[in-house]
Order: sequence, then C-alpha cells, then structure tokens
Amino acid sequence: MTKPNIFTELRNARVERILSTKQSRILTAPWTRRTLSIVAIVSSYVVMATLLIPTPYTISKTNRVYPDYDLMEKVWFYGFRDITQGIAIFLAIWSFIVLRMSMRRVTLLPDEYLDELQITNRNWAYRSGYLVVRRIGLAVTALFAFLATVGNQLTGFLAGYGATPKFFRSLERYFSDLSMEDPFGFYFKSFLLLTFVAYSFPVILLAWREARFPELVPQPQSTKELTEKEKTAKFYFAALKLILISIAIFGSFVLSPKLFVVAGGLYFALIIPLLYLVIPGALLLFIWVSITVARDLIELRKTGYKSQEQKRWASIATAFLTVTLILGMAVGSSILGLFSGFASGIGYSSLVVPFAFIVGLLMIPTQAASVTFYAKLDGKSGL
Repeated sequence: MTKPNIFTELRNARVERILSTKQSRILTAPWTRRTLSIVAIVSSYVVMATLLIPTPYTISKTNRVYPDYDLMEKVWFYGFRDITQGIAIFLAIWSFIVLRMSMRRVTLLPDEYLDELQITNRNWAYRSGYLVVRRIGLAVTALFAFLATVGNQLTGFLAGYGATPKFFRSLERYFSDLSMEDPFGFYFKSFLLLTFVAYSFPVILLAWREARFPELVPQPQSTKELTEKEKTAKFYFAALKLILISIAIFGSFVLSPKLFVVAGGLYFALIIPLLYLVIPGALLLFIWVSITVARDLIELRKTGYKSQEQKRWASIATAFLTVTLILGMAVGSSILGLFSGFASGIGYSSLVVPFAFIVGLLMIPTQAASVTFYAKLDGKSGL
C-alpha cells in the first residue's frame, strides 16, 4: 500500500477540521444563502458597469497621462462611480467568502460524507457553472475576434467616413479610453472580476439549489480527547482565522480610494485594534508556535520515534517549519533594513514593502502545514 502524499494528507486534515467544526444555523439557512447569492450577482454586475465608464484624462507635454481632476470635480457622476465601484467590490468579495463558508461542507467534503442529493446538486452546479463560464468566454472571444478583423478594416484610412466607419472608430476610441488613465488598475479589476465569476458562479448555483431543501445541521463528529499537540494546533488555527478575518476586513476598505473616504470613520476605528492587537498578536502567534513546534520536534528526535509514520510526519513538519523560519528571517531583515534606512537618511527601495508583504503571505500556508503535521505526532487527527 502506497503512502499518501503531502497534499492528500493536508486535504484529509482539512476534512477532519470541517467534520469537527459545528456549522452555523444562520450561515446554512436558505434565506442566508439566497441573499448572499443575490448580493454576489448584483455586485458583480455593478462592478462590470462601473468598469465600462472611462475616466477622463489629460496628456501632458511629456506624454504622461493624468486624470482630468477639474472635469471629475465638476461632474458628480465620476465620484459616484468610484464610490459605487468600491462598495460593489467589497460586497462581491465578502459575499463570496461568506457563501463559501456556508457551503464548505458540500463543496469540500468527499462524497462519502454527503447524501445522494447533495452529491447530485454539487455535480450539477459545477458542471452547469463551468459550462456557462466557458460559453461566456467563447462569446467574448468571438466578439473581439470580430472587432480585431472586421472592426480594424472599418477603422482604416480606406474605410471612408460613412456612418459605419465612424461608429467603429468611436468604439475603438471608447475601448482605448477605458484603460488609458490607469491601465494596470483597469486590467487588474477586469481580471479580478473574471476570476470572481469563474469561481463564484458554480457556488452560487449550488447554494441556490441547496436552499430549496431543508438541511440538517450535523453535529461535530465525536472524537477522543485531544492531545497537547492537537490542542496547540486547534488554538493556532482558531487564532489564525481571527487574524486573517481582521486583516481582510481592514484591507477591504482600501480597495478603492473613494470607499476609503466614505468609510473613513470605520477605517480609523479598525486601524487602532489592527496596529495594537492584530499585528502584534500575529507576531506573537508566529513566535510562540515556531518555538513550540521546534522544541517538541527536537525533544522527539532525542527520545526517538515510535513508528516510521511518526518519523515521516516529524520530517515533514520540520521541513515546513524550516521554510517558515527562513521566510520569517527574510521579512524581519526587510523591515530592519527599512527602519535602518529611515534612521540613517539613506531612504529605501520601493520594492521592500511589497517584498515583505508577499513573503509574509507565503509564511501563512507553510506554518499552517507545519502545525498540521505537528498535530499528528501524538495521534491521527490532524487538526
């Protein structure tokens, strides 16, 4: 019998966490799922509509493109567009996150933990959802293929100045104006919307169909008393969940500058606990878990392994812990260099903060994986 690979064991650990977690009756209520589905659909359409409104711009003598702030201040519609877009992006992202939490049992558990109706609904939703997304992608591709061939012919010099060439030239100018002022931001939001639709539409279909049938809220599976390592892992994942939710809520308000202005009071009310509780708490959690896992792995290595399976889990946990500590040292060195540059007046590279942020994000899954296998050392339930 072949040993399961790392990804299979991580998936099994996630299944055990889901089975041992009590479901919320509010999140699984039919009205909740339908409300979240409607919010996700409406907000995605609103985001698409606001993206189709170009920002007025001016071109300087050095050919730099800037927003036309004078026109935008005179016309209230542009401010309304930006505020609406920020709120719509916020609602779209969080409606999908909460909807995934509501549907996590049906979407993430293997077939053996679901009844026949849930399996049928899930298969139908993903099959239909991906089919619709593929057809939408094909339709958009066909449209732009038409514009890239026939449209280019009708915008050329030899097309003349009739009504049809004028229409296609206006259309060409319109598509150019959409991304002229902020191409990176426009295409980021466009691809974000496409990704959102691809991931959310099957879940929305599943949630809507599941809402038609009453669902019993299963009780968590009864398990044996947790070992000390499993209790440590359980506390870690609960604390990590709170930290990620807090950071995500705070970050959602800075997705749009206009949304930042509108929700300024709430933003500053959130930044105080973020700076003085969440960030220090995340740092303490990282240090505490790293020391705890490293200490127990060293002690286990000294006393000897009870089985080959325990030795394998210890080796995997050690590997993920090592990667986590290397990433942590990279983040710490970047921050130390940043403050040292400020203190000495040398300045800092604009890449330091993005580098530290990206490396810090990579630390989360690596440390979570190390704790997952650490929890297995004294038992077979990977919290």
